[in-house]
Amino acid sequence: MLRDTKDYQGARASEAGYFSLLLVVGVSLIATAVLTATATMATSTRDVRRRGNLTAARLAARSGIAEQVADIVAVRDMAPVGEPFTGLDSIDRNQLRGPGGFTATVTGRLLDDHEGAPVAQYDVFVDSLPGSSISRRLAISSYAYVPDKAAYDSGDPDAARADAHAVVEVRFQGSEVFDYSYFINHWGWFFGDDIAANGNVRSNGQFDFGHHSSAVNGSPRYEASHGSQLLGYIDDNGDGIKDGSDGGVYSSVSVMNADNVDGSGGVSDNRHVTPEVIEMPNLDDLSFYEQKAAARNSSIGVEGSFEVDGVLGDGDTEPQNLYLVGTREAPVVLNGPVVVRGSVIISGYVSGQGSIYAGGNIYVADDLLYLNPPDSIRPDSNDQESVERWRSESAVRDSLGLFAREHIVVGDYTDDWWQTNVSDWVNHDLNKSREDAGIDGIQNTREGPDGILGTADDDFMEDDGVWTVSHYTEEDAERGLIPEGSRPGDVIPGSGEDIDGDGRYDDTTRMSEFDLPQALSQETWAGNLQEGEDITYSQVATSEIGRLDAAFYTNHTFAAVVSNPDGVIQVNGSVVSRNESIIYAADGLELNHDERLTGRGSPQSGFDSPLGWDPVRFIHWDFDKLLPAEVITSTERIADYLGGISGGGGE
Repeated sequence: MLRDTKDYQGARASEAGYFSLLLVVGVSLIATAVLTATATMATSTRDVRRRGNLTAARLAARSGIAEQVADIVAVRDMAPVGEPFTGLDSIDRNQLRGPGGFTATVTGRLLDDHEGAPVAQYDVFVDSLPGSSISRRLAISSYAYVPDKAAYDSGDPDAARADAHAVVEVRFQGSEVFDYSYFINHWGWFFGDDIAANGNVRSNGQFDFGHHSSAVNGSPRYEASHGSQLLGYIDDNGDGIKDGSDGGVYSSVSVMNADNVDGSGGVSDNRHVTPEVIEMPNLDDLSFYEQKAAARNSSIGVEGSFEVDGVLGDGDTEPQNLYLVGTREAPVVLNGPVVVRGSVIISGYVSGQGSIYAGGNIYVADDLLYLNPPDSIRPDSNDQESVERWRSESAVRDSLGLFAREHIVVGDYTDDWWQTNVSDWVNHDLNKSREDAGIDGIQNTREGPDGILGTADDDFMEDDGVWTVSHYTEEDAERGLIPEGSRPGDVIPGSGEDIDGDGRYDDTTRMSEFDLPQALSQETWAGNLQEGEDITYSQVATSEIGRLDAAFYTNHTFAAVVSNPDGVIQVNGSVVSRNESIIYAADGLELNHDERLTGRGSPQSGFDSPLGWDPVRFIHWDFDKLLPAEVITSTERIADYLGGISGGGGE
């Protein structure tokens, strides 16, 4: 380095002083920098901690919404069918709506970590909104604090508060299960090369087509219906076009071996796997349908022979069971919904519109035919206009719903061929029916969606040997939620693994359950049973059946062994069951969905199908929204609900 050497000593002295100054300034700058960095780090740490607490508060607020929805579901499921909204209407005790109309349902709920230390606290408020005869809407607000409300009130700068708001809708209406030609609350099995479903098919478990060339010709679903009008086209394939190309195969688990499926179900966009499980209606308590029958002045009989009013078996001297055989000249005459407290045997021609709710089994002893069916089994096209035109033209034609609390038995169940085939399948491991089905209520899903045992998604309750159900509590009694005839400690029907909703454990279906409850005689069976000694079921039944015109429902087993050597076996309506054992010998089996059932089978459909609960639906979400002070009752601290959500209590 080149440098001037004049006055070197002076230069050195000046340089020393300069560096001394630099050292002092440098130390000062370093100290300032350290202090600044420390302060910045502290501020940054606090900001990170507060952001974390705010995130935790937001999650806790959502937990409050989730707790309230869980309570809504529990209250809903405890209500009797005849008064489905009594429990829901009692959640918001404040009759006002909007400001001043909220009811505090959860106060000071603490959330703990895995060591039991509190990490958050929340309050929940509910306000009932205007409802309808089939639905209720509830506005839910949840306010959460981290680490708790006291810390927030104290001005702790790290504390945070957040809120979440939702509007949920609860509907009790015609069940979605009737939107399908075949619905099963188990695994769906189409093991046959000549099975054709004209209409959608669905299983709450896996749907398996095996290695067979069956066909599924789906049709669009709708959210509702009114008369012949269909409302709310559901774009299942997501193409944005409402051209009738939607529908197909639906499963809550998976669709297997669908490569050989013909029809629209063979198109990948028409195979739908959704986590949603559709609940089946509960027919354990038929009193609601008895009231409905009385209100409608319903009746059933055989033309020119006999007639009974809407309820059979409610009189001290009348039989509990009903035997009906119709002919062209003297058909079974339907007039609205009727309830038979025992079992039903039916076959032949039917006329009119109505349904039979049976407290026992329903036996179909031979062909079951509409005297005046729709002009065509199905609409000529799936577009909405064509389907609505078909519905309008078919509105006054014959329709029959057969809804059994126990089993539906088709054919001559006393025949050895029938017994052998049904027994093999009813007792097969793949077709389990005992109520030890786990969290999802579906057998053979213990391995969870990933199919691997020992992973986090396992249904560990399945086949654990314990019937896991809920019981009424003293708190339920205090809230007036326990129906008449029950008490704290009793099983809540339909809870947990009580799949059929009768409050009693059911083991594997026994073949003896298909037997007639009483011998055939005019003393024990009302109807047009002919006089005679020692009448047996085999004398009035056959398994050579080619056509069944009806919508069928059972939350147990649909058991059938049928043959039609001369052609195809047709089921025109729907088959809805928990389990099924359908064995057929024919050129083919056709399941033709009656489009009058589409859109939840409105009361005008003619079937009077069972009602059921839809899944709770979220109508609206909102966050970071202040609850107006006027909705807080005088016992609540308004200050808890004022101010911003991101700061601590001191801001």
